[in-house]
Amino acid sequence: MTNGRGRSRAVEGGPSALRALTLVVQLSVLASYNALQAQCPDGSPPPCRLTSHASTAPAPNSVAVLYFDNLSPDTADAYLADGLTEELIGRLGQLQRLAVKSRAAVQRFRKSGVDPLAAARALRIAQLVTGSVRRAGDRLRVTVELVRASDGEHMWGESYDRRDADLLVVEADIAGAVAAAISGRLMPGERAALAARPTASAEAYDHYLRGNHVIAERSPAGVAQAIAEYEAAVQLDPRFTEALARLSWAYGIFYEHGWIYEGLTQQEVLARASSAADRAVAQDSANSEAWHARAEMLSYDYPQTLDSAIRAYHRALTLDPRNAQAMHDYSLMLQWVGDDSGAIAGYHRTLALEPNRPVTLTNLARISYAQRRYAEALRWLDSALTLDPGFLFAHSLRARVHLALGDLESARRDVETTARHGLGVPTEVYSIQALLSARMGDTAVARRRAEQLLTEVRDREHPTSEEGLGMGVALVALGDTAEALGFLDRVRPRDGLLSFTLRLPEFDPVRSSARFRRLVQESRPQATIR
Repeated sequence: MTNGRGRSRAVEGGPSALRALTLVVQLSVLASYNALQAQCPDGSPPPCRLTSHASTAPAPNSVAVLYFDNLSPDTADAYLADGLTEELIGRLGQLQRLAVKSRAAVQRFRKSGVDPLAAARALRIAQLVTGSVRRAGDRLRVTVELVRASDGEHMWGESYDRRDADLLVVEADIAGAVAAAISGRLMPGERAALAARPTASAEAYDHYLRGNHVIAERSPAGVAQAIAEYEAAVQLDPRFTEALARLSWAYGIFYEHGWIYEGLTQQEVLARASSAADRAVAQDSANSEAWHARAEMLSYDYPQTLDSAIRAYHRALTLDPRNAQAMHDYSLMLQWVGDDSGAIAGYHRTLALEPNRPVTLTNLARISYAQRRYAEALRWLDSALTLDPGFLFAHSLRARVHLALGDLESARRDVETTARHGLGVPTEVYSIQALLSARMGDTAVARRRAEQLLTEVRDREHPTSEEGLGMGVALVALGDTAEALGFLDRVRPRDGLLSFTLRLPEFDPVRSSARFRRLVQESRPQATIR
């Protein structure tokens, strides 16, 4: 059972109180509408199209930065090309008069051989930035070009031959030139924003980019390496706020998944994550990413009282209303406290910011599934899988929906796909396999899957929400009601993931049990603010 989070880099900004108020009004309007009808960001019913309003021209201020090619002899230097790309997206995204496609939007065009102009048409942008990075010794050669997406006409281009320690300067130069080529003369505040450096230490920045590169693996080894890189960055520059926020994220991933980090207890891992987030906010209270990290850590620290986390998300979104990941995570908090209409409104706002987000579409499907609106859930999931055909949790959830509808063959196909893509998430795989086998009447296989699932539980006296829910689903499907309730009763902490998932149809066979009703009541997080 995934917790429904998904992370990408946030960009910094500085909106006024009026813009923050506008955000609240937008959410209120969306909430009242979406309580009645699900829809895609462009107003059409799901499944959502990859683009909207195909007959209209892209906005003249729209631009995408495709991932730069790594031309270095050493393939390990790919982190430089990726880091330069993502930092350019972040810098350009700070300018209100530019409509910049997010990292999540351009990631699907990273494959070699992709036609840049075809990518531009799919992204529906007016300008496109492409480039390459080559390192030889301590020298960098960065080549970049801005083209008009409609016909490939060259608008601006440059080659930079610099020391690798000058990467931050190169980033600022490119961002300024691209912004000026699109928008014309820049205001002093815009030039300052584009030229700002997150750190004065080139070495610290290099560690930071390396950490960003390996954290994307989402494996224990990759995230542990990222922690080492971020800690090295902070050691070199203790005022490097973005590195502190990223360090918090990395420890948070270990805590979220229950992975073992250097023999630390889960509470010690969480303490490190929270400390890094608190330090980031303390030294730069105007940094949206720092507040976003603190919000997530507060949701872990106080899973039964989410007010402090929701306040921190509000702060992150006030600082940067275009922070789609913060909006998604804020919506998840509303989902966890049972505010379905508010969560739906927030997810739609997220999709308005970043339409191509499978995790957000899948979370909309989860709410539809919890409300027993199965056809609607399938449409959201079909949309998510159109964007990412290999998205594990969309396949797993679609299998559950098919089972609820009695379509065993379709469920079987999705379970097989889940197994192929879920090697690193055995809890999800074994749970859905056990559920399918039980529904098909093969209790022997179902019980074998449940036994495999049990071997993945590190502490059977205090299973995590994901472990407990996975076992609970398998045991309820097998008819082992008392054992299922006993396992769920031992889940610690009792958080919003547990509370929401207990609403799902898999637990209908035990819903009338007084013991189950008490568990639902005890698991529901409290929140007095929205």
